[in-house]
Amino acid sequence: MADTGEEYVLTKKTVAFHNDDRSAWVIVDGEVYDVTLFMEQHPGGAEVLKEHLGKDVSDLMRGMVDGTEGGHGHSAYAYKLLSKYHVGSIAGVDKYGNEILDGNIDPVTGEQIMDWGKPILPQVGRLGDKYCTWIHSFPTADHTVKMFQNDTLENLTKCPWYIPLLFWIPIIVGCLGFYFKTQTVDPLLFLELAFGGHIFWLLFEYSLHRFIFHMKTTGFVMNIIHFLIHGHHHITPMDANRAVFPPVPALIVGGPIWALMHKTLGVRIAYPILLGFVIGYLVYDMTHYYIHFGDCDNSFLKNQKSRHIHHHYLQPNINFGISNPLFDVVFRTLARKE
Repeated sequence: MADTGEEYVLTKKTVAFHNDDRSAWVIVDGEVYDVTLFMEQHPGGAEVLKEHLGKDVSDLMRGMVDGTEGGHGHSAYAYKLLSKYHVGSIAGVDKYGNEILDGNIDPVTGEQIMDWGKPILPQVGRLGDKYCTWIHSFPTADHTVKMFQNDTLENLTKCPWYIPLLFWIPIIVGCLGFYFKTQTVDPLLFLELAFGGHIFWLLFEYSLHRFIFHMKTTGFVMNIIHFLIHGHHHITPMDANRAVFPPVPALIVGGPIWALMHKTLGVRIAYPILLGFVIGYLVYDMTHYYIHFGDCDNSFLKNQKSRHIHHHYLQPNINFGISNPLFDVVFRTLARKE
C-alpha cells in the first residue's frame, strides 16, 4: 500500500452533513463510522437510526437517554460490528468532546483562512503551502462553495449528472454509424480493441486522479488551477452539481488523444479503441456520481463506495480508481481492510 502519512481532518461539522440514508455517519467515543450500508441490517430497523445520523451516539450506545440510564445498552459484539464501518477519528476535540477545530481557521494564527463573502479564487491562490491542508479540512459549513461572484460564470462550473450522457452518447452513435458504413468490420477484432481501449481508460483515469488531481501545489496560479479541476470537489464532496466531469474540459483533455490515435492508427483501429475509452469515461462519471449519491445495492458498488469514502474522508493518497480498483491493486495504492 502507498505511504499514508497524509490524512484528512474530520470534524463534527463534517459528520453533521452526513445525516441521511444515502450517507449515514455517526460518532461513537470520538470515532466516526459510516453506517450507510448497515442501516437495513440494524436489528432495531433503519428508522430508529435516522434521527441520530450525523450526531454523537456514544451515550445511546451505552444505554443513556437524556443523561440517565434506561435505554438499550449495546453489547461488545455491537461495538465489534461497528468497527467494520470505521472512517476516522474526530480531530480537535477536548476531553469533553467539544470541538475546538474549524477547517477554515488557521490553527497557528487563529485567523479565518477564507472569507466566503469575497471572490474565492484569488484567496485560494494566496494560500501558498497552506492550500493542500485547507482542502483536506472541509472548511465549508454546508459542503457547497461559490467559485465565481458572477452568476453566469458560476453556473458554467456546474454540471448535472446526466449532461455527459446527453453529450457523448449521440457522438458515440454517430461515430459507430460512420465506422460501420466505411469499414470492413471484424467483430472479434472490434471487441478486442474496444476492451483494450477500456483498459487504457482505467490506466488513464488512475494516472489522472493520482498524478494530476492530487499533485501538490503551492504557487498562486497552480493553486487556482488545481482548485478548479479537483480541489473544490474535496472540500465539497457532496455537491451533486460538481460530481461529474463536464463535456468541455473532457473535450480539452480527450481531443488530443482522439487526434493522435486517429492520425497514427487510422479509423479501423482507432475508433474501437476510442469507443472503449469513451465508454470507460462515462462509466467512471456515472460510478462516481452513484457512489456519492445513489443507494449502492450490489457488492461491487458497495465496495467502491467504501473505498472512495476512505479516499475522501480518511487518506487522500490511496484508492484512486473510481470505476474499478484494478490499477490501485497493480500499483499498491489500494487500502487494506483491517
